[in-house]
Amino acid sequence: MSSSYFENMPRIVGHRGACGHAPENTIASFKAAADLGCKSIEIDGMVTADNEAVVCHDTSVNRCTDGMGAVLLKTLSEIQALDAGSKFDPKFQGEKIPTLEETLRVVHDLGMSLNLEIKPASGWQVETTTRIIEVLKEHRPADMKLMFSSFNIEALEVAQKLAPEIERGYLCEVPPSDWERRLKAVGAASLHCHHSFATKEIIEAVQAAGFKFLVYTVNDPKDAKRLLDWNIDGIITDFPDRMFDLA
Repeated sequence: MSSSYFENMPRIVGHRGACGHAPENTIASFKAAADLGCKSIEIDGMVTADNEAVVCHDTSVNRCTDGMGAVLLKTLSEIQALDAGSKFDPKFQGEKIPTLEETLRVVHDLGMSLNLEIKPASGWQVETTTRIIEVLKEHRPADMKLMFSSFNIEALEVAQKLAPEIERGYLCEVPPSDWERRLKAVGAASLHCHHSFATKEIIEAVQAAGFKFLVYTVNDPKDAKRLLDWNIDGIITDFPDRMFDLA
């Protein structure tokens, strides 16, 4: 079986699970995505004070939990004592920030592939990427399709060195003028940008050079239809259920 994430990548990818429907980057969100019909989701990985890989977007727990402080300054037990669901909706009270190990198992069992964004705290790129790869090498199911993405070039460089077999995507808000050089420098297979900066011309240029083009975070079906009509390879969205009929 091919390990290529892009071989059967759906054009609609759930953002942090299906975070329009459930608290982002939680098991509840991953299950919501699968229930809606997602075949792939995007999540975020970082590490704790005791070097455990967890799934969380922000460098602090302030926005999404009932706690305060930096993820990197908390142990896993401190992280998992937090409520990561109630701020989204009281019915999700008790939802936790999951470990990457747990996430790999759940996402695989749900039959989805994974776009894992490496989200290091500034200065902690090498340590974060190294630990994430260690967890993947030990716990990733053999048939699980997975790719890395990151805004951080150093994280992508480390990933290329330690796990060259896992495809990489270069994340940016605005496609840089030297996008091809940057993609080739880290052996990236794809460029991912904010949807508002994706034009028909840049999509065609990136694809003509042999790369995939993905956009985030598209929640308006009108935007999605325009991008799909331009032959975008993938749309990352909080509301995948709004987009399936368009793809």
